[in-house]
Amino acid sequence: MSNFNPDAPVFIPTFLRQSVPNGELNGVKKTFAPSREKPVVFLMFGSRGAGKTTQSSLLTKEYGLLAISSGSIFREGKQPFVELRRILEEEFGEGKVRRYNGVVLDRFIVNSEFDAFYVQSILNSVNLPVPFVFMLSIDPELASKRAEARGDNKVGHQHWRAVEQKSQAVTAAAVYVPVGCYKSIQVTEDNSIDDVFKEIKSTIETQLAELPANVTIPVSARREEKGMKLIDEYEKYMEIVSDVHAAVGNLNGRKDTAPISSIGAYLDREYFSFAHKKLRSLLSTFHVTLKADGVRFLVVKHKKYGYIGFPSAFTHCYDLNEMFQGVNMSSDLSPEAKKSITSRHLDWPVEILFDTELVVHNNQPIFYVFDFIYFWGLEGKKMRFEVRLKILREYFSQMSNQPQCILLKDYVPINKLRTLIPNWKEANLPIDGLVFQHNDFYRIGRDKFLVKWKPVELCTVDFRLANGVLEDDKWKFDLMVTDDTPENSAGFGETPYANAVAVIPSTIVKENSLCNGMIVELFLMDVKKMTEVESQSLVSTEWSFKGVRNDKTSPNKHSIVTKIVELKHLTLEELLELCDKVPFYGTN
Repeated sequence: MSNFNPDAPVFIPTFLRQSVPNGELNGVKKTFAPSREKPVVFLMFGSRGAGKTTQSSLLTKEYGLLAISSGSIFREGKQPFVELRRILEEEFGEGKVRRYNGVVLDRFIVNSEFDAFYVQSILNSVNLPVPFVFMLSIDPELASKRAEARGDNKVGHQHWRAVEQKSQAVTAAAVYVPVGCYKSIQVTEDNSIDDVFKEIKSTIETQLAELPANVTIPVSARREEKGMKLIDEYEKYMEIVSDVHAAVGNLNGRKDTAPISSIGAYLDREYFSFAHKKLRSLLSTFHVTLKADGVRFLVVKHKKYGYIGFPSAFTHCYDLNEMFQGVNMSSDLSPEAKKSITSRHLDWPVEILFDTELVVHNNQPIFYVFDFIYFWGLEGKKMRFEVRLKILREYFSQMSNQPQCILLKDYVPINKLRTLIPNWKEANLPIDGLVFQHNDFYRIGRDKFLVKWKPVELCTVDFRLANGVLEDDKWKFDLMVTDDTPENSAGFGETPYANAVAVIPSTIVKENSLCNGMIVELFLMDVKKMTEVESQSLVSTEWSFKGVRNDKTSPNKHSIVTKIVELKHLTLEELLELCDKVPFYGTN
């Protein structure tokens, strides 16, 4: 198993790369040259060592452009998008005398494809066009050699390089390739800096000349559902992010992840074994609900901005006010519920934080509420689930005559699970499993006591693809997981999952623009026993493609993947029979 190469090039340049037009139109050669009246924006993609900064510098000199590097801004302790807005307002704002023919942006797309919308919002504010992207794709060994020469080859940066690589690949495929604003250029040891720049110049003077005026980013890339509007103003997004984290007590810590729980385990036969007393005891506390094949969302009620929705990746958010038109969520709690209010900051901006999943059926999006994290001063982290559920049931019963864009999930005690099955079979929704909720406090982050069950064919894993190789019209990838092994005391970073390979037909790779660094959902195709080492069986696993997970910023943990590989799976009927016999210690 080779180590993950975060600098492995995007390996589908044949269909992402735009051919350079010959510049001929009706016998007249068209050329393009930026000016103050017709400015241009270039956006440089590529791994460390690809030469982004060098080529950016050459572009600024050749065309009279302003170069701005997000890396340089970050190293100064400033926020790249905030600083970008300030600089562009100074140089290109209304009433300003322009000194440059445009801008070269080095990086900026580092977390997700939605960084492109923050950039475009800033460009729009000063009437600058959609960027033309140059992807400098470099051999990983050459990239590592160059990075080593300048002392930029730290293993600790591996995870963030992978995130950036994935972000740039997804952004290219979803945002810039569809509108013709993209060119991939291969950087090798044989072609010099001048050779690369000549290809860049040739593209500018021909391909840009053929682009239509007023190119806009594809609406589909915003991933908006009916009644949802992407918030593309970065400062507004960050204001709401800070307010959300303040509501859960995080005033000074990192704010780049959603303050919601994540399912920590799969339910299998071991939970019902007499050899595992703790697991059997946990069963008696479970409420169960149906799990839809939807998108996890944090729904916020904000005093200033109304209803806001964050996908679990937390890299962007949506204005939901059009969808929630006619919905009235007041602070009309029962006297008993008010006794449980613990927050001392009822005057803060956030009033509600709902943990939900978004399901779209017949073009109609609906949020199904799992739980609350914060609710009119009630803090989920200080209340047991049965109390939270009772409050939610009382509250949503008062909303029965309102628009049905947000609904409470139906929970039953574990020994009443069988009563949910008719709902599963009759549902028009894409139900793909069950969630078993323990009766403890709400836990932000991975909750090892919050478990799910899925049919064996739907037990999937989110991996990061690495080191793709094409063999006989199929791509074979190494698979990266989040490293939570005992050897990794730091508890972060990514590692290859030993003896695991994904085999994906090249047609699917092309159709989904798959590349190294992307996170994908895979299902287990085959497990083969290899050998016995120290009384432990070593196995090799083969995985197949189910879907792309651009909503995820990191792959599943090593322990979760191992659990799925080793699961003692239960069929639905076996599960029902076992749950019928579980004594439930709680209230319905």
